[in-house]
Amino acid sequence: MAKKEINILGYNYIIVEDGSVDETAGFGRHHPKLQKIQIASDLHPQAKQTTVLHEIIEAIDCHLQLKLEHNKIMALEVGIFQALTTAGVDLSPLSEAINSKEG
Repeated sequence: MAKKEINILGYNYIIVEDGSVDETAGFGRHHPKLQKIQIASDLHPQAKQTTVLHEIIEAIDCHLQLKLEHNKIMALEVGIFQALTTAGVDLSPLSEAINSKEG
């Protein structure tokens, strides 16, 4: 089965569920050289969705060289997530884009 990818500004990223929050030193990681987003495997499904959103913002920041401070990326994540979910937007495709651990 082919790995699922998400396209961010023309770059195809793979999203991988790999490691715990403790092992990844956070909920997720953006690896621009590998075009990979790593999400901790022990998160609640809603936390996975917001983490994928956060890492998408990180990738946009990287590729557009916006140089946003991390607290601004976090604020964008929370604001966008809240606005979309309260408007009834289904963000489950963000969870569905996550591939199981690489191996």
